[in-house]
Amino acid sequence: MRKHILLFALLFLGAFQSFSQWNSLSLDTQASFRAIRSFGSHIWIGGTRGTVIHSSDGGEHFSVSRVPGADSLDFRDLAILDDKTVLLMSAGPAEQGAAKIFRTENGGKSWELAFQIKEKGYFFDAISWEGNQGLILSDPAGPFYGLISISDKGRSYEVLNPINHPDLQKGEAAFAASGSSLQKTKKGYYIVTGGGEKARVLHGKDALHWESIFAEIPGGEGTGFFSLGVRDAKNLWIAGGNYARIKEGPVPVLESKNGGTTWSPVAGAPGYYVEKMLWAAPYWILSGPAESSAFDPKTKRWISLGKSPYHNICQLGDRIYGVGGRGQIGFISLSQIQQLFLSKE
Repeated sequence: MRKHILLFALLFLGAFQSFSQWNSLSLDTQASFRAIRSFGSHIWIGGTRGTVIHSSDGGEHFSVSRVPGADSLDFRDLAILDDKTVLLMSAGPAEQGAAKIFRTENGGKSWELAFQIKEKGYFFDAISWEGNQGLILSDPAGPFYGLISISDKGRSYEVLNPINHPDLQKGEAAFAASGSSLQKTKKGYYIVTGGGEKARVLHGKDALHWESIFAEIPGGEGTGFFSLGVRDAKNLWIAGGNYARIKEGPVPVLESKNGGTTWSPVAGAPGYYVEKMLWAAPYWILSGPAESSAFDPKTKRWISLGKSPYHNICQLGDRIYGVGGRGQIGFISLSQIQQLFLSKE
């Protein structure tokens, strides 16, 4: 979503010296980051100014580099295909040269421009990779969202024309926030949206057949669902808010226990803007650029992880890693979270 990405560049410029329960990492960069994923012992992070951060040893050491020719780009999401192959997705107006996918097949030693689209309206929001097939989600570039399939380990791309899809609302789009506006489970694809009259959940049994399955939460400009979290094919969470009001929660945290057919509020959920939610067994972890929290489904209890600046989070082993503005990167362990729950009993 184009207004979203422009405003985010202005948010949270001040660096935190302390992240409460989080352990901050000091890296040689002042870029802002919203793309982070893990694979095996690897962590890949993408951000502004074409910046890439990589760890191949489970987060013990990180290297910072820039993709040649990408100094003006903002990598908002990425896909890890294997130990050596990664796709970086830049978000921005296609007609301004910002809708690009870069690819490495040697662990970041070199990068190539794998795909670019210049047609007006395209604005990449998220990228998904599962098995040997991928999908790029873009803002609407026609009657429905822009969808681009990926195959051949990130070498081949095809613009799709969905056969069935719901009508779009005025102003509706996905948010290029944490890469979790597009998710895939055994039941198919999910897209969460905002900006329109209602924040919605869209479901596709495949990338060509779509339906609206939930549209009961008021949306509006800058308001809607920013993240869909997946525990398994049946258990899903959604949340969001308004990116200009990061300490408020105009959009509730909702859960589905039947793959998105019905949704209900999660009792006691925090009231701040949630940009990413993550299932990290045995907890749900929620994060936004103001705060973060954890939820224990067994005890139905919430704990605060304190004020933290992380737009996006991912799990590797016992640790949850977070990334934010001005080079802010940190982690918290599941062991720490468990002790927090125990100390509050």
